[in-house]
Amino acid sequence: MSMLIKGALILTQNKDREILRGDILIEGGRIREIAPRIKERAETVIEASGRIAMPGLVNAHTHVGMTVLRGCGEDLPLHDWLREKIWPLEARQTPEQAGAAARLAFCEMIRGGTTAFADMCIHDPKYVFRAAEEAGLRGMIARGLMDFDSADFIPRVMKEMESSLGYGNETVRPSVAAHATNTCSEELLLRTRELARKKGLKYQIHVSETRREVFEVLKTRGKYPFEYLDSIGLMDKDCVFAHGGWLTKKEMGIAGKRDLSVASCPVSNLKLATGGICQIAELDSLGANVCIGTDGAASNNSLDMFESMKMASLLQKHHYWKADAVRTQRIFDMATINGAKALGFECGSLEEGRLADIVILERGPNMVPGNDLVANIVYSAGPQNVSDVIIGGRLVMEGRKILTIDEKEAMEDAEEAGSSLVGRQA
Repeated sequence: MSMLIKGALILTQNKDREILRGDILIEGGRIREIAPRIKERAETVIEASGRIAMPGLVNAHTHVGMTVLRGCGEDLPLHDWLREKIWPLEARQTPEQAGAAARLAFCEMIRGGTTAFADMCIHDPKYVFRAAEEAGLRGMIARGLMDFDSADFIPRVMKEMESSLGYGNETVRPSVAAHATNTCSEELLLRTRELARKKGLKYQIHVSETRREVFEVLKTRGKYPFEYLDSIGLMDKDCVFAHGGWLTKKEMGIAGKRDLSVASCPVSNLKLATGGICQIAELDSLGANVCIGTDGAASNNSLDMFESMKMASLLQKHHYWKADAVRTQRIFDMATINGAKALGFECGSLEEGRLADIVILERGPNMVPGNDLVANIVYSAGPQNVSDVIIGGRLVMEGRKILTIDEKEAMEDAEEAGSSLVGRQA
């Protein structure tokens, strides 16, 4: 199928970060041509004069199955929130309920201009994969394993993990995940990483999210979390470490040397009062691949990547007392190009030959005047500006109407799943 976007202001995110005005021709799911004017006909034509075409945003860390737990366990610190509220509810959640949560999450992502995501599930992710395929999103999904140093669990959970690797396709890929350094034995960490390498898959894990976690790892493993994981060979360019809010300078240096992807989740960390700030300015300067995630809607309450971009930038300015701690363009890079690199997809920029994952924005009063288009996107834009979303050359939202999922049905199913799980009406 061919598609032509006409007359847009194009944020290319190419190596020169050019902003062009013109047309984009899409064929076979990829961008074939970008030019001031393309005369070739296409099956679908989008008139984008006065609008902005940008790469789709990449949510580098989330938990879509937790979307029906939005609003549960409010005002609790992370460890109490997990142990008292979230883990007991997740233990009762069925895979079908997780699928209903995922359909709702994908509607929210599409409306918010997110075209690719990295997800960690607690259950068999079959229904999450189905929901992603239905929605048309690009992503990688993993079942996050934990054993709390109880070796008896390992054969069972590894078998469950391996069975989940049969799901997906080229657009929605399986991934391997361990929950965290303080919830997994060394044996489980090593076996999951070995499995990821054997299958050629990306690896996800939560690391250094809280000070408590850091000191638990120091006590049991004798090293800081990033140092420990590096010492057992679990840190390289195919790993995505989520959070990284409590890092030493040495750990940040190791992350840079290993070309590690670190997914900062600023809104979730602030809401759960984790206390630490992911120092993305230093991580970036040292060579780590810094990207941005929302975390789940249970801890963030939204899956809004525009909000997370803005918060990521503001936290660095505040933390370092420097208005230019991380340049605005670099924040946008983290939510597009860097996120695509972390997930291993050829998206994140609008260039000939790249995957056609494109978001079209209407400017609206919140984005006028256009003195700095990138700053408008990072600090001013929101889901209300997203009018059309294209993923792999396929229109998944047109004129603010989602075309792939019945949004009303998804909301009703998620409402029912959430009420049943939590045991009360919203």
